[in-house]
Parts: sequence; C-alpha cells; structure tokens
Amino acid sequence: MKVPSGYSSNIQGRINMKAKKFTNLKSHDCHVLMTQLLPVALRGILPENVRLAVVKLCVFLNEISQKAIDPNKLTRLQNDVVQCLASFEMVFPPSFFNIMTHLLVHIVKEINILGPVFLHNMFPFERYMAVLKKYVRNRSRPEGCIAKGYGTKEVIEFCVDFIDELSPIGVPMSRYDGRLEEKGTLGKKSNMHIPESEIRKANFVVLQNSSLVAPYMDEHINIVRYENIGKSEAWITRHHIDSFAVWLRRKLIGDNTIVVQLQWLARGPSATIMQYQGYEINGYTFYTRAQDEKSTNQNSGVLIDAIGHDGNKDSYFGVIEEIWELDYGPLKIPLFRCQWVNRAGGGVTIDRYGMTIVDFKKIGYKDEPFILAKDVTQVFYVKDMSSKPKKNQGKSDDEPKHHIVLPGKRKIVGVEDISDKSEDFDQFDDRPPFSINVDPSILLSKEDAPYLRLDHDQGTFVKRKVVNVPLNNDV
Repeated sequence: MKVPSGYSSNIQGRINMKAKKFTNLKSHDCHVLMTQLLPVALRGILPENVRLAVVKLCVFLNEISQKAIDPNKLTRLQNDVVQCLASFEMVFPPSFFNIMTHLLVHIVKEINILGPVFLHNMFPFERYMAVLKKYVRNRSRPEGCIAKGYGTKEVIEFCVDFIDELSPIGVPMSRYDGRLEEKGTLGKKSNMHIPESEIRKANFVVLQNSSLVAPYMDEHINIVRYENIGKSEAWITRHHIDSFAVWLRRKLIGDNTIVVQLQWLARGPSATIMQYQGYEINGYTFYTRAQDEKSTNQNSGVLIDAIGHDGNKDSYFGVIEEIWELDYGPLKIPLFRCQWVNRAGGGVTIDRYGMTIVDFKKIGYKDEPFILAKDVTQVFYVKDMSSKPKKNQGKSDDEPKHHIVLPGKRKIVGVEDISDKSEDFDQFDDRPPFSINVDPSILLSKEDAPYLRLDHDQGTFVKRKVVNVPLNNDV
C-alpha cells in the first residue's frame, strides 16, 4: 500500500512481517491507522457485528478529528460512541476495557465546551518540544540553551521577514514555496510531436473553463444548431468541440477592444507542449502513474466533481497519465491527462460502510481525458483484499478486483502564511471516507447468546455452593 506525500509514514516500512506487528509508529501514524486505514484492513476478516462496531468507532474518531465540526451533529456523535462501546462489551473480553476506553464517552462533551479536538490536544506541544530539544548544546544547562536558541531564532525570523531587500545567506528556502500556485517538480521536458487532435482537446478544455470565453461558447453552439437543423445533439456537440477554437480565433483576431488575456486564449497554445512527471498545485503533490511506480508514494489519484446536464453533481475518479503545461504566451496553464473509471456498469459503487469502491478494469470517457489541474482533488486507492479471487478458482491473476478510494491530505498549513484557521483550511468535511448509520449493537450473530464469549479462557465460571450454618442461641 502506498499513500500520498505527507499523508503518513511509509506504512510498508513499519510492518514487521515476521512478528506480525507494527514497529516504530509515531503518534500521527496511529491517528491515520485509526481514522483511515483500519476499516479498510478489516474488510472480510472479522464477523459482521465485530467489524461494524470497529468501523463505526473509526468513523467517530475521524469526525471528531476534523478542523470544523457542526454543533448540530454532536448529539448523533454521542449516540454513536455509546453504541460502539455497547457493541464492544458484547464481543470483547473484560480485560479489553480500561479507563482509556471509557474516556471515549466524554469526548463529545469536551468538544461542546472547549471546541474541536485539535484545539485541546497535546500533539502541537509534543512536536514543539522536539524543536526546543534541538537547541540544547550543553546538557548541564538545558534551560539556558533553549532560551538562547529561541531568542536567536526570533531575531533571524525578524530580519528575514521584515527587513526589505535582504539576501539571506545560509538560510534554506522552504521546499513548499509555490505549492499553492503552480510549480512543476519532476521530469520536465518539451514535446513537439503531440498529435493535433490531442492539442485541440486540451485547448477546448481550457476555453471551456474560462469565464471570459463563456459568452462566445454559447454563441457558437447556437450558430451550429441553427446551421445544422435536424442533426442529433451528440453530433452538434462533437462539431462544436472540433470547430470552436478556429471560429473564436477568426472572430477575435485584430479586435483590440477585448482584454489581453482573451486575446492570448483566442490565438491558441504553442505546438510545443511542456510535460512533467510531478507537479505541485493547490497544496497537493501530483505524480504521473509512471512516476508512482518508481516512488514509495501514491500521488496519481485524482477526483473531479462535475455537474451534468440534469443539474446533478457527480464524482469522477481517475489516474494521471500525463501532466501538460500549455503555453499561451504569458499564460501557462497546467492540465492532467487522465484515465477515468466509468461510473456506469459497476465501475464506481458505494458499499454499506459508505466506502467508495472503483474497478480500474472498467475505463470510460476516453474522449474527455483532460482536466484543469486547479480543479482536481487528490485521492489514493487501496486494494480491496476482500475482492481478491480465491486460490481454488485456478486464476493466474490473483490481484484484487476492486480498489477503495480514500481522500488525500491537503498539506497547506504553514505554507505561504496559511494557518489552521484560514478560510482555505477551516472547512467542513463533506466527503467522509466511511459512514455507518445503523446501530451495530443490534446486529446479533447466529449464536443463541452472542454476548457470551466462548473463544477465550479469561476467567472461570464457578458454581456457588450454598452451605447452611446453624446459629447458636447465644449469638
């Protein structure tokens, strides 16, 4: 399993296969496992009532860990955690429970009084303690070393941030500079042998998403409909896509009354396409599929929300095949050439746990491979081991049939003055990776007494023996 850059540690390097356990996990790695990865790992390996209780607890932990929490959902969250603990008492032995398990009941009350969890947890202070410990040079005087190091850091930051025309020497630049804008990072090369049909498709995507071109887009498609009465809507759409760029260039060439940006868009892109293997934009790091195969991270998964002709918003999932940068003179516009999963025919489904499942063997939308880089959201795909063919079926390909979609991490805090409470970061999570709306405590197994555990030897049932003791009259 591979995760996006900055999502967590390399999970593959944290697993000891011989001992069958995780080693050297950081606190953030445990957080990611409990809120994102554990429900995926449990698919198909536990009884239904046990798995449902654990997944619902992970959903609860994920919701309370968000930067923004809807106060109207606190009552439901309290009911969810009570249901989870009641289910745990039915399936786990008494030695499983301690004070930490009980404290889950009080988390929602703390949120109602103190605000979201990230405002009153210890993670920021523990991380900053690591920074302060690096200032210690004399172990016999740690307090003095920390005070002097902190003061020196404040002076350097003041000089760098507030003194104009200062050229710092020896101060490294952040590797995240430009990450919120547009910056190619890997595999830059120019390609002059792109087919004209592919450039025409990419150019149409740029024009279609430009607010300056939108009025001319409507004008042209009305002209096409008027000149081709009786043609089907599909034919009109194809002809509109093929001829719009040429029509726009002829209409606006030599018109000095339009804005400069529209003039450059009407002229069309250069025939030489700049291509990359890695690109950073909107706080995400994107790779092509070929670069992903050589990397320990998975940065090629993308998600785009589009509104159809019926007005409904649909989500489309894909993988980046190529990264293009179209040259419109002073305008440089990045695009992703993607392979999309067909939503129809079982290509994209949502199971009872709220997990989005995709089948990469069902590819669609081959005529629309391009999308603007600024419009996509990063996701990554985890193999669904419950869809792996059984060994007795005699198939040579034992890879799982499906993949589960998980959201990527938008790492923007601390980049270009972005803080935890900025408008770009303080948003509700409208796309949780899992969602369970049933009470797992009412899902009983086929046993007559599902609350009686018979698969462990913790404790001994002792039959009490009643003994009648005669009392003396003196007592």
